[in-house]
Amino acid sequence: MVDIIAVLKSESIEQISLSNAHQQYLLVEPGRKVEASSITTNIGGGGLNTAVALSKLGCDVRPVVKTGDDPSRDHVLDHCKSSDLDTGLMLLDGSESTGSAVMIASHDKNAAIFTQRGANTTLSVSDLSQLGSLDAELVHIAPLSGNSANMLPKISQQARLSGAFVSCNPGIRQITTKTNTIVTAAKNLDLISINGAEAAALVPCLSALNAELQWQDPMDDEPILRSQESILPLRQFCEVFHSHGPANVLVTYGGEGAYLYDGQDLHHQPIIPAEVAGTAGAGDSFVSTLAWALKSGYRAKDALLLAAHNASSVVSYVNTTDGLLDQNILLERAGL
Repeated sequence: MVDIIAVLKSESIEQISLSNAHQQYLLVEPGRKVEASSITTNIGGGGLNTAVALSKLGCDVRPVVKTGDDPSRDHVLDHCKSSDLDTGLMLLDGSESTGSAVMIASHDKNAAIFTQRGANTTLSVSDLSQLGSLDAELVHIAPLSGNSANMLPKISQQARLSGAFVSCNPGIRQITTKTNTIVTAAKNLDLISINGAEAAALVPCLSALNAELQWQDPMDDEPILRSQESILPLRQFCEVFHSHGPANVLVTYGGEGAYLYDGQDLHHQPIIPAEVAGTAGAGDSFVSTLAWALKSGYRAKDALLLAAHNASSVVSYVNTTDGLLDQNILLERAGL
């Protein structure tokens, strides 16, 4: 994706909050020209954000991403080369443009994002056949857009057959519109990463798959998951999802930190405080670092700590990759 990021001072744009719905909105007066603190153009998207993070951690990385045949493709290639990424699997779609996004960041810096996904939506079976055997120790599957989401089961199976550690963080659109692909792919995953809203969206599917399942009432001080009108124990959700395949289930809660279920224990990792410049890319840095750390043999609690420190560094910058840490610096900050 080509990301255009506009950062606005809080007094330049109005924010309203709906306390009963836990929703916030940014308001812009029609016809008004709003002064921005900065407007920058960067290369992003979950696939490349993750690839750069893994490269910073010392991995040899070959991203499989698809672009249009346009000038933006050249910018993507330049970004890959400057980040020491192997461009041998850069796919091309001459009928679509390279994906792009406009981000508006203000107030809490959790950007509103306008997207045009273009070539990102056109991953096909023939594209996967070009990849051959995925000779990799770690395969991470970023959120897939549009028709590309249908490829998730095939990608995860291909990665599993290669013997790789397989990580995935499907987005909310993928979970709500392509739920069957998530469930099918789950048996091939070593790590699945979702946020609280995405976990809640999976509850009806998990209930349907488990006819005898009875959701319990949470005990006092137990981590919870809010799903529609119900409050469920987060641990039980993770256990049920784990039973369908994923060895590790990560559920993130923004400022409340993250929980990782590893098949035995539910580990909690609070956020690492930072001065937030922008939240875009924080999730990508967290899950990529966590996948790398788990694959590298770190204990769950240490893997979470490393992921939290990398994400904390990323949110200190406006764009998605400038804050990513090298392995030695990351280990030093985490005290490992």
